Amino acid sequence: MIKLLLMYPNLPLMMSPAMSMAILHAIGKREGCEVEIFETTQYSSEFSNKHIRQSEIGAVRANKDDEVKDMFYVADPMQIIPDFLAHVERFQPDMIMMSVQEDVYRIALQLLESVSHLNIPNLLGGVLVMSDPALVISNPLVDQVCVYEGERVALDIINCLKSGESTSNVKGTWYKDGTKNPPQPLANIAEVIPDYTCFEVKRWNRPMGGQTFNAAVSLETYRGCPYNCTYCNSPNTRNIANVLEIGNYIRRKDASIVERELQKFKELYNPDLIMIQDDSFLARPAKEIYELCDMWSKYKIPFWMNTRIENCRPEYLAALKEAGIYRISLGIESGNAEYRENVLMRKVKNEKYEQFLGYINDSNIPYGLNVIVGMPFETRDMIMETARMVRNARGYDGINISIFQPYRGTKLRQIAVDAGFMDPDHINGWESGAIGGGFMDKWALTMPEPYVQESDLTGIIKTFALYCFYGDERWDDIRQAETDETLRQELMKDYTEKFFEPLQQGGADRIQKFCAMHDHSSTYQWEVA
Repeated sequence: MIKLLLMYPNLPLMMSPAMSMAILHAIGKREGCEVEIFETTQYSSEFSNKHIRQSEIGAVRANKDDEVKDMFYVADPMQIIPDFLAHVERFQPDMIMMSVQEDVYRIALQLLESVSHLNIPNLLGGVLVMSDPALVISNPLVDQVCVYEGERVALDIINCLKSGESTSNVKGTWYKDGTKNPPQPLANIAEVIPDYTCFEVKRWNRPMGGQTFNAAVSLETYRGCPYNCTYCNSPNTRNIANVLEIGNYIRRKDASIVERELQKFKELYNPDLIMIQDDSFLARPAKEIYELCDMWSKYKIPFWMNTRIENCRPEYLAALKEAGIYRISLGIESGNAEYRENVLMRKVKNEKYEQFLGYINDSNIPYGLNVIVGMPFETRDMIMETARMVRNARGYDGINISIFQPYRGTKLRQIAVDAGFMDPDHINGWESGAIGGGFMDKWALTMPEPYVQESDLTGIIKTFALYCFYGDERWDDIRQAETDETLRQELMKDYTEKFFEPLQQGGADRIQKFCAMHDHSSTYQWEVA
């Protein structure tokens, strides 16, 4: 029997089990392989992240430290390499398949180096490989890379292993000897239902919005994105499919296919939260939205999704609410309309955002807002425009503030490189040297004034929630608090008293919607504290 080891280097406590690994697990099991997984999610020096803290404020279950620690656990980061080596020596896999994003590329190579003496073939895929396959295959530790989607590649690799043939000629891969094979056809995304049983049961636990869920699993209804946001990898992924002449990367599942997967999930996991991982759920015809909502209404399983503000029409929100939606994540990214349109390629006027945020507020569906700071050519004044837009949104219950990350394959990275603002060879997370991968709280840019400076960015991140909460008349105090820790703590105490404590007194239902009010992350949604 062929043994496959799925390797998932992940940022610490980034909760949701990876759908890519679950898909590979399903394919391996279907083909009669023995499949195991090793991941780095639990290796952290901190027992907390943003969502765990929120669950401790108002969770249905996780009110005590011992209850939380029973649901979530951490392991010593210094044990990643020894544990991986022990796992490989015990399991003795025929192939290691690894999904890699840029932030964890360094630990991925460290893991491969730790078992290099065992001469186990490896195949690397994921967004980093898709964005820059030449970078990854050039490393002597890497045997083979999957340059695009992995479903058909995985099947062909398994068949080669079964027959004892070399995998070097598998379509859709580059091999270490310089072979660049032709591409695979696009996958039928309805063909494989992800199988998360390779993950420990504890990994299905997920805190979100003030609650802790017992079985949160990810589902895909839509692969690809029609938008051209320059900070995102999706346009590049879509363009690669066009260059390779393998068709339209954007594929959607109809309601019957999604229902089949949902029924399978109920059978295997009895989920109490579904994380819909589509880039933009509502970027589809109205007929499909209503069909999906009508189907989901039969099950009423709470679900989270990501979408764009301007797609949240009142009639869609009503249908989503009837279906059982739990919460939405929405991107503002920048409050400066000119920058948003000309640099980020998000061609939406501030007035339309205001109009549609009003619809979302009226729907009473909990939602969080995402913003990015430190982007190329961004000034402090532009960031303050973002804070004003967030404040005017009024009804949101969380802010995720991210420092700009210049990922390979994004146009905004190239803009930064062309402007001379960053090293063209920069790899996110590489310079941290952290065991387990680098955090996304590092800034890769160096820009001249009047653009934002690193010293400004550090203070803004610490105080952004205050800028969004207080009126402009308090902004001078907040500016001082960026570097005056005593003043910052005083303002945070006042802020907490006005928002968190009264909201806790409102009961669990109120906390679900508001416990994260104006909370923020210096990295991203699953930041380790």
